[in-house]
Order: sequence, then C-alpha cells, then structure tokens
Amino acid sequence: MRQPVADSVSPPRYFVPHAASPVEPAPCDDSEVIHALDAFLLEPAYLGESEWLVCTDVVGQLQLIPGSERARLPASVQAQLAHHEVASGQPPRRLAATELFFFAPEVVEHPADAEGFNDPVYLYGALTGPWPGHDVTRVNGQLTVTRGDVLAGFANGARDAFHYVKDAESRDAPRAYHALLPGDRAEQLARGRGLVLTYPAVPAELQTHHAANGAQVASVLHAVLSQLQEDARAHQGPRELAALELPVPSRAMAIADLELHGYDVKGDLATPRPTKGGLVGKLAGWLHDETVRVPREAPPPEFLELARRVLPLLPGWPTETERALRALVLAGTLSPGPRATAPRAPTPAASIPPRLPTPPARASDWMQDFIDSHGKPGGAKPRLTHLSSKPAPRPAPRASWQADFAPAAPARPASRQQEEAPAPPGERPDWMRDFED
Repeated sequence: MRQPVADSVSPPRYFVPHAASPVEPAPCDDSEVIHALDAFLLEPAYLGESEWLVCTDVVGQLQLIPGSERARLPASVQAQLAHHEVASGQPPRRLAATELFFFAPEVVEHPADAEGFNDPVYLYGALTGPWPGHDVTRVNGQLTVTRGDVLAGFANGARDAFHYVKDAESRDAPRAYHALLPGDRAEQLARGRGLVLTYPAVPAELQTHHAANGAQVASVLHAVLSQLQEDARAHQGPRELAALELPVPSRAMAIADLELHGYDVKGDLATPRPTKGGLVGKLAGWLHDETVRVPREAPPPEFLELARRVLPLLPGWPTETERALRALVLAGTLSPGPRATAPRAPTPAASIPPRLPTPPARASDWMQDFIDSHGKPGGAKPRLTHLSSKPAPRPAPRASWQADFAPAAPARPASRQQEEAPAPPGERPDWMRDFED
C-alpha cells in the first residue's frame, strides 16, 4: 500500500487516509438530508453557532447541519428531531471541542495475533471533517483505537442515543448510537482537538423509516467482548471475564455459523457431525463429544451493559486518553444561552419528498490494502465485523414510499359537492399518513 500524501488531508493523528482514495469536498447540504442521527451543543459556541444536527443524506453519508437550518430540513427529519427531543426527556449534551471529525465505519478488524489484552482495533470507513470549518473534506481510511476505547465509546454514548418512532418492523425501540473515540494523544484531546464522533454505517437499503444502527453496534461489541474473553481464558485473565456468559446479536446467524463449521443444531444444542458413517462414526462422536450450547440472543442495550461491566476489568483502565476524552462531554442544560446568529427571512414549510432510488454500493477494495498490511505470512486471519452486511431476506409488505414511483392513475372527474365533502367521522385525512410512513 502506498503511503498517503501528507498535504492531501489533515486528519487526526490515529487516522490513516487511503492513498488511492480521492479526497472529496463535503459541503453542508440540507437539501440532501434523509434521516437525523444525533443532536448536540458545541461549547464554547463556534462562530456564533452552538447547536448542531448530525444527519445522513441520500447515499448514506454523514452531514452536519447547523441548528439554525433546522426549519429548512425536510418535514420528515424535523419530525424525527421533535420525537427524539420529547422521547429522550433531556436536553442535548455539550461537547467542549474546538474541532470535530465524523466517522462512518463499515468494517471492523480484530487482529488475531495481538500480544496484549487491550489490543488495537482497526475501523475502516469514511472520515469527514474537520467541523466547524470551510474546507471540510471526506476520505476513506483506517482509524486505530483500542478495545477499551470501543467499549467505552458506545457505553458512554448510549445515554444520548437518538430515539426513533417504533414501527412494525422494529422488535425493539430503534436507536441511533454513537461513540466518541480518540483520534489523537491525550494532550491534544484536552485541548478539544482530535475528537472523532463515530456512527456505524447502516446500508442505505435498510434506511426505510429510520437509520437505527443497534444491530451494527451489537455486532461490534460482541466481537470485542469475544476477543477479550478468549484472551482471558488463554492467558489467565480476569476470572469474571473468562466466566462471562456472552450472548450473540443474532441467534440465527450463530446457528448458521455452527452449521458452517460442521455442527448439527437441534434446539439449544449443537453436536459435531460424524466424519464417517455407520458404527465407526457414532463411536468417534461418543469419544470426542464436543457438544456446545447455542448462545441466547440479546438486544443492543444488553451488550452496552456488558461493556460497562467489562471495562473495570481491563488492566490500567481508565487510561489517560479515556479520562481526557470523557472530560469533554458535558451534561446538557435547559438553557444553552443566546446564539449570535444573523436574522433570517421566514422559511416556507418543508414538504416530505419521495425517497430516491437506492444508490449502487461503493467498492470496498481499498480496505483490503490495510488488512493485508497487518497480516503476517502464514499467520492467523483477523476477525472482521462487516457493519454493512444485510440480514437474511424476509417477505415484507410493500412500503408506502414505493407508491411514489408507481404510475399515477388518471384523475376521475368529481362534482363540486364531492370535492368539498369533509372526511367521514373517525377517519384521518390523507396528509396525516405521510408522518406515519
């Protein structure tokens, strides 16, 4: 892999841009916003603006919108922001930072030949920043953090997770989780620089009613906790961690993985398939009985709670970097103070636009360059967590937004009495259904 050009981008210290990936400008464009992900206050206020909204655009990329532009957002996004503020019941948090970077990881690499306990973890995705600023860029690359950084980032950020309306497709209350990760040394973090707000990427085709990333966060936390548990069992680590009953984010995927590795699953037990048939195979199975129990499935909040329980077991935790990072996150206040923003002309009410077609998936070959650079000839392969993987397909009813692309039926002439007739009692007007979709 070629070395990145030093003057092409000014990323935080622990982010390495991919040399062959273009550095693209990332202007603030509220017209492309589809979903809201986060809301916070920047303290001290920078250039007169204190409130900022993190959103996704039509291709799933992160957009940072000033709070003063809220009225210009689509009505569906404004509805998401209003629901979050009411459902969370608390003011947005404050970040004491002078610059922020925003990161959307798509793949997480967990090295297999690590020598320590709180080992490095590599996150691959698109970094946008620095915000606030006029020369904001977006580039693909690798962010290096530790296992503890990942656990602490999501566990501490869960309190301020973004709330979505629960729909028929959601088993649990949908949330958009974030993690504040260190992109630089502790002394730089203490100055409010090098902060990386991380939002695991959600495939654009799954962002129907919201951009909840609970499944992606649970997969990352499960992979980190599994690696820590394996190390604890192999190197006489903390007993509490070695004996921890670790659930899985998806029981169906766990069963599929066991079957792929030669197990037959019946109920909660998985037994290895005999390599030979007849009596010889049965005897071999009895002599080498490696029956395992299929782990139970747990929702994202349980993995976040497990992360909080495991963090004190890490040697030397919290680190100086962790202390410096958490000191920059302040509780929200009901009165954020006046904003020195220029008066604006009245903004017309935004309408809910039809959802655009799903864009084609981006090539991710550049990630392999980083993964290959970490490997050793003949060494064990790392464990990869693909955040953009789609779940197993299942039949689903036709989404209402798809009707926007259907051919319009010819209008039927109506009499004046029919046009002026009110809706029947108890029946909601059609325009109200737009907010339910």
